[in-house]
Amino acid sequence: MEFKERSRKKILRILKQLLPLLVPALICLVFILAISAASGTTASEEENNLKKALARSAVASYARDGVYPESLDTLLEEYNITYDKKRFVVDYEPEGSNLFPSISVITLKSGKGGTS
Repeated sequence: MEFKERSRKKILRILKQLLPLLVPALICLVFILAISAASGTTASEEENNLKKALARSAVASYARDGVYPESLDTLLEEYNITYDKKRFVVDYEPEGSNLFPSISVITLKSGKGGTS
């Protein structure tokens, strides 16, 4: 019995000494996880906003000219749309002058080996 009590006291003493280090470490971990979650949401929102802007601009061009833009470059230039080409890949494929084009936006994820 006496051995168990000494072991418990020793463990409690060690925990009391480590507690001032563990609390800030735990707070930092929660903060880092929150930032990671927020940045993931932001990237998704940026992708959706870019796709919506391209679609609205294509429709506006059709309303103005009666045809959809022939290329992505034309659309970007006419409506002054800019995006980070290191973060997003945009695929714009016209289906015809009077059919809505296929617009895809893909987010690139960078890692140690570059983009993947």
